[in-house]
Amino acid sequence: MLLIEILSPSNARETWANVWAYATIPSVSEILVLSSTAIAADLLRRAPGGDWPEQPEHITGTATLNLRSIGLRLPLAEAYRTAELG
Repeated sequence: MLLIEILSPSNARETWANVWAYATIPSVSEILVLSSTAIAADLLRRAPGGDWPEQPEHITGTATLNLRSIGLRLPLAEAYRTAELG
């Protein structure tokens, strides 16, 4: 299962608390946190042994977003194609 959170400056602490709570759900394999103010994301992916990394993979700009749980690969900027960042 993939979970996606939108991170805004006003709720960063709550969002990250939620992310680490989601990581305790056994069926969750990836957690994507998308920035609301820039083309940027943080991706956490559960290792084959079940462990989570201590730090997320930071993805920005034209880098490729690879969501293995749903078989999706695309430039991160495509995910923001119609978004108004603010």
